[in-house]
Amino acid sequence: MAHAVFITLHALAGLIAFGSGVVALRQGRWFYLYLSSLAGMAAFLLLAVAVTWAELGAEERLLFAAFVVLAWVMVGLAVGARRLRPEGSARPGSTYLDRVGFTLVALFDAFTVIVVLDVGGQVWLVVASGVVIAVAGHFVLRSTKRTLTSGARPRAHGQVN
Repeated sequence: MAHAVFITLHALAGLIAFGSGVVALRQGRWFYLYLSSLAGMAAFLLLAVAVTWAELGAEERLLFAAFVVLAWVMVGLAVGARRLRPEGSARPGSTYLDRVGFTLVALFDAFTVIVVLDVGGQVWLVVASGVVIAVAGHFVLRSTKRTLTSGARPRAHGQVN
């Protein structure tokens, strides 16, 4: 029961992080909703793994431990992006876009992989979908950076021009 609750909260927090992160990517608005929901997503994943740890085999433990580490790396990137977030009408900087963008690609990748797993996709399809989304996300992020950083100088939160 606890596992199902934690997984549901993990997924909900991930969806909120993705939606608010898309807004935060462009303007910095909703950044704190993005950051807090991303941290919640990671915390609920850790709890979900912890309550089932004794039932997991060695390979599953390794896999889920890697997922937990990745989730907290994403939180670390978002925390680092906090001081770089655009303020007012300023454009976001490249490093800010890299950090927030990585987390958005990782979240979208995870959503896709879960859907493929839930519909009964074979392992090769799960892996292929994850790789395709990661590569496509890289190109989308590159294009987004080019669009959002062209022209104006970015101004980070708290930076005086």
